[in-house]
Amino acid sequence: MKSKLSDHIFKKGKFITPWNNALGSLSKMQSWSQNRLPEYLWLGLILDKYGREKGLEKSYYILNKLYEINKKLTVPAFSLILKLDSEEQMKLYSYITEIMGKQVLAPLTLLYTYSDYQEFSRWFCEPDITPSDRQKSIDMVLKEGYFHQSELATDIRFLVSYFSLLTGRIHMPKSQLDLILEYPYLEHSNERMRIIRPTIRSMEMMLLHLEILDVQFLEDFWRRISKMSECKLFCINFPNNESDADKYIETLHRIFDYLSNCLISINPLDKKMLVLLGITVYSYKRLLEIVNHNLYNTIAARGAIRTVIENYIMMKYLMQNENTQENIWDKFQYYGIGLYKVVLARSRETQSDLSNNHIDYKYMELLVNEYIDEEYIDMDTSYFDKQNIREKAISVGEKELYGLFYDYDSSYEHGLWGAIRESSLIKCESPAHQFHCVPDYENKQNLKNVWPDCVKIMNKSIVLLNELYSIPEHLLKEVLNFDK
Repeated sequence: MKSKLSDHIFKKGKFITPWNNALGSLSKMQSWSQNRLPEYLWLGLILDKYGREKGLEKSYYILNKLYEINKKLTVPAFSLILKLDSEEQMKLYSYITEIMGKQVLAPLTLLYTYSDYQEFSRWFCEPDITPSDRQKSIDMVLKEGYFHQSELATDIRFLVSYFSLLTGRIHMPKSQLDLILEYPYLEHSNERMRIIRPTIRSMEMMLLHLEILDVQFLEDFWRRISKMSECKLFCINFPNNESDADKYIETLHRIFDYLSNCLISINPLDKKMLVLLGITVYSYKRLLEIVNHNLYNTIAARGAIRTVIENYIMMKYLMQNENTQENIWDKFQYYGIGLYKVVLARSRETQSDLSNNHIDYKYMELLVNEYIDEEYIDMDTSYFDKQNIREKAISVGEKELYGLFYDYDSSYEHGLWGAIRESSLIKCESPAHQFHCVPDYENKQNLKNVWPDCVKIMNKSIVLLNELYSIPEHLLKEVLNFDK
């Protein structure tokens, strides 16, 4: 079971997992799949060949023999076995071939060749098994054991724990030991395994302090196995079927046409209405870009919906505080113009050529000086009203909207790795490549469609406008029906 957010420890702006909080640095660089599975791949090959029941039985015999040969070993890591002296290796390999032949571990000679590992290669080289078949055997075990909670991975971890129990280097209460000893006699589907399997995994994790990370061995393993196969890429493609989007945009257009005419004909100097309509029309134009350019499943669409969310929260915040803050509608306008003024002031002081960039500084100057001379406009570079968007969202009762949507879309706006990974990298299915990713420069992968959420959040803004300006009932009903 995954830990809840409330289970994490919050320290200095960081949510720390319960496991990392308990283990501290001990948990670092101890990936099961990357750092420990290669060491125990030989046990996985035995289990894969003989099945769970017989494979565990044969593994017991071999681990007992390994302990008999060298009582100094703390864990049955393959790098340690390869470092045994020739006589010890000969005793172990001779015993293995007696009880199961050499074909089971023969795939490993693809990686551990005679030039570097003469003793092992001499005992287990099997010319009748092609390099391709040896690679397939390794890939299969890697794939099945890669996920640390898989059945094969848990079986391997049980054998590793068994060896450490055999050596007497770990101790536990009899009740817990009895529970663990049930493991090999129960099917993975047995209800009791829901308790025993996590105990096995935790027990194996207790052995980390006994292991010495052989970085060179691991680097050699992954370097060799990764070069033996091609990437197997797969893309996720989400559907894009928004036949009603044009109709929704058309309905919004009619609503804004009505509200704009109200502003012009009733009170053209109404600053509150101007600000609220300005915000919502800006959101509308972001949606219009999505529709006109078919951006539903794109990175750009996530930036658009983030804007729509922030605009909605800002609208609610301004309306909530208009009675307690004098001239809040003016303040909002001059806060934004002040930020334009900062850029304008910098442009006047730079030595760079600004004639060919995307900013029209002459037009910007006209905007900054539109109502009053810029010499009377201060520049506030902090958050508007000294509160960030999260604090504003909480104050207007939209904490969940912020936490579930805005934070996610912000990763796309800031180019953070979660967004990069989801949108711009394609997964490789090869365990030999550690299921790595490759750049999606061909643009084959898309993202989940944002349009349903765009409609839902835009309609929230429309409802706010309706509370103030009474949108005609047929138009309001029509636009809200798109959210069903």
